[in-house]
Amino acid sequence: MLTIGGVIGTGLFLGSGLAVSMAGPSVLLTFAVGGLLAIALTYAAVEMAVAHPGLHGFGAIAHRYLGPLAGFTQRWLYWGVVAISTGTETVAVGIYVRYWWPQVPLWIPVALAATAIIAVNLFPVRSFGTVEYWFSSIKVAAIVVFLVLGAVLVTVGLPGQPATGLSPVTDAPSYLPHGLTGLVVALIVATFSFGGTEALALTAAESADPGRDLPRAARTTILRVFLFYLLSMVVVVSVSHAVGQAPDGALTASPFVLVFAWTGIPAAAAVMNFVVLTAALSALNTVFYVSTRTLHSLAVDGQAPAWARRVNRHGVPVNAIAASAIGLPLAVTVSLVSPDDAFAKLLGIVLFGAALTWILIFATHVAFRRRRSADETRRSPLSLPGGWRTSAAAAVAMATVVVSMLFVDIFRVAWTVGAPTVLVIVVTYTLTRTVLRKRSRA
Repeated sequence: MLTIGGVIGTGLFLGSGLAVSMAGPSVLLTFAVGGLLAIALTYAAVEMAVAHPGLHGFGAIAHRYLGPLAGFTQRWLYWGVVAISTGTETVAVGIYVRYWWPQVPLWIPVALAATAIIAVNLFPVRSFGTVEYWFSSIKVAAIVVFLVLGAVLVTVGLPGQPATGLSPVTDAPSYLPHGLTGLVVALIVATFSFGGTEALALTAAESADPGRDLPRAARTTILRVFLFYLLSMVVVVSVSHAVGQAPDGALTASPFVLVFAWTGIPAAAAVMNFVVLTAALSALNTVFYVSTRTLHSLAVDGQAPAWARRVNRHGVPVNAIAASAIGLPLAVTVSLVSPDDAFAKLLGIVLFGAALTWILIFATHVAFRRRRSADETRRSPLSLPGGWRTSAAAAVAMATVVVSMLFVDIFRVAWTVGAPTVLVIVVTYTLTRTVLRKRSRA
């Protein structure tokens, strides 16, 4: 449920509208590619986490297999990504609330959501797990209902709405309405719509039996997520083309909500908006949990201030929670200053770091597999098919996605913010190592 909660969220329910608007029916191809990369990432991350349950996250594993600079960069970069992602999810919550009450200033629901999620994460991890379980259960059930209604609408139709069929997908007038640029934009959005799959590996330290629990979760949940995404996009594309409508990419409403509005079922649209609101809260809950544990991991390994390592009597890293909340006031500020494009601005900041994080995970898995014996790999409860070769190919694919951002206007900001951030992390590591060496000599 942690994996489902982290993945099925804003990327699918809101960001997919941008992908559909840019790629049309070809969006199915982009989500298939993104899903395959996500499956490979999940298997690679979980395989390493199960082999090293005592290491705190894949940043520590990168430290072991790629060296201290890679580990330092991985964890601080990932922490920044997920910390800012909390702001992205919080803004999405505000957008969904304004579907019902458009006159409400965006910053108000954003601030309320931020306060609530901090409160939930201050409770012990069992409480977090319970909340996330129910959040995920609601949206999984809703997606199943959406797919059932979508299948009925596509095949036999609904009252007042004839069957759409699959002709909008199979006989579209244009599979690339915005050319190659539209396909690239959709691929970038689709790939990172699966962001969060790596969070499953971070639960190893708090799982009763990671060798049993994590492989089982990886096998069962990632396949479900993959099918949910693809089938949902089939419904959205079929219905939108059949009724002569399409998401405009403005990110003011979920395409899942628009489908029911277009087909004349406003009550279902309102219910679905509640579901996507729940999905955003669920994803927000997960990414905030992951950001706090990442910072705590850094402190445990001496790569962050010692105060971030402290926990209360329930084992909750309260100081790390306070520091990781940086994305929440940022979301409130951006929503107050620039409400019309708050989500797009925060999304652009996140994309670059997320891409590099995935590349580093794949690179770590390449080194991990090349050091393991055939017997160790055979005895592993979960192994990525194709081994290091699959990870190497996936890393190249991700690098291609990163480079393509330079040629897309709406994502070029990712390089503008991301490249200097990486440079700061590397310089900080170098300065820290220099200071520590001088102290040890003294």
